[in-house]
Amino acid sequence: MITLSFLSLFMIASCIQAEMAPSYPEPGTVWKAGKEYTISWYDDEMNPHMKKNWKNFKIDFMTGDNHNQKFIRNVVKGLDASKTNEYKWLAPEVDPHSAIYFLMFTNDKGMNAWTTRFGITGEDGKLDPPQHDTQPNGDSIPWGIGKLRVTQLSTKPNQTYSMSPAMSSAMVNNAAIVIATSNASSVITPLFTLTTLIAMMLAICCL
Repeated sequence: MITLSFLSLFMIASCIQAEMAPSYPEPGTVWKAGKEYTISWYDDEMNPHMKKNWKNFKIDFMTGDNHNQKFIRNVVKGLDASKTNEYKWLAPEVDPHSAIYFLMFTNDKGMNAWTTRFGITGEDGKLDPPQHDTQPNGDSIPWGIGKLRVTQLSTKPNQTYSMSPAMSSAMVNNAAIVIATSNASSVITPLFTLTTLIAMMLAICCL
């Protein structure tokens, strides 16, 4: 399937040199947003072995063409290939739903490896065609630029508050507190008169 083909030979060669061989997503992979999938990789047996060079690496969710790759978001950091060969991830909501996404693995030595491009759909399971049929250099590898789909945050209606008897009592007590100053011989008189306090309480209750 053309829209889910491998990245360019440049990227494949980089994978070989890196000893890291991402194995899933694989060619033809289509994910549905909101579902969990397992990203996996293996040692391609090149020296030095993956478990030595990839003890601290990250995975990024990417889009764009082969030579102008666009970062969308980080998937995970601090993975150790000597301890695991997979990572579970929830497929994000994206725009557009198309086979224009891929994962880039990067270790602490700056070495990279890539998955093939794969698709992410919405609930309807449909994929839009990639925006471009060929790479900027002419290679027949479809690509496009995607992004995360921002969902509108739900807003709560303004809440109203009422004063409980306990709050009312505490307010009366606080109003009668005498506050000491730096001059031991003087004090500040109560901040509110009872009449003022009652008026404030009534105003708050009527909001």
